[in-house]
Amino acid sequence: MMNRAIIDDKKVKAIFKYIETMPNHRQIRMMFMFSFNGMRSINFRNLQIKDVVDDFNNVKDIIELNNDKNKGKNKAKYYVSDDLKKEIQDYIKGYDLTNKEKYLFISPKTGKPYSRTYISTIFSNVYNTFGLDCSSHYGRRYMITNLLTKGVDITSVKTLVNHKNISTTSLYYNENENLLKSIVNGLNK
Repeated sequence: MMNRAIIDDKKVKAIFKYIETMPNHRQIRMMFMFSFNGMRSINFRNLQIKDVVDDFNNVKDIIELNNDKNKGKNKAKYYVSDDLKKEIQDYIKGYDLTNKEKYLFISPKTGKPYSRTYISTIFSNVYNTFGLDCSSHYGRRYMITNLLTKGVDITSVKTLVNHKNISTTSLYYNENENLLKSIVNGLNK
């Protein structure tokens, strides 16, 4: 699935509003928050308390994951925005933060972390509700496209989403027709 759909901010808000109507909406909302902040599903499905809070239970500025929680044999590093920090802090309210090994996303049925397949199904079902053919990876594409459209250099974006090569990052960029038109119109001014 190429995830070439272009979702504007209005549709993103509608998606999050829809999620609030779902069972386990707090978990699903938080998974979508991580996705829209560039994380892969393999990363957020394996998150534990120790990954997101420090020894004083403050949300970390950087979530660092070992290769057992990442794609391939590499470690991953995700920078946490102030907005995402607030979302995480709200999400973990009521958690027993003394048990740092506890996973953030637990299936109520199994008591274990959700499977990648189940997470993929959740994301696909939500996107399908809006007529979108997207996967859990779409949030990364959305973030990359927004950052590049706002003028953030591709090297920084590559680092933020843990790509090894800029060529991989460029594949995620969704061209924005309105942006392209404004560029062409600005050439002769």
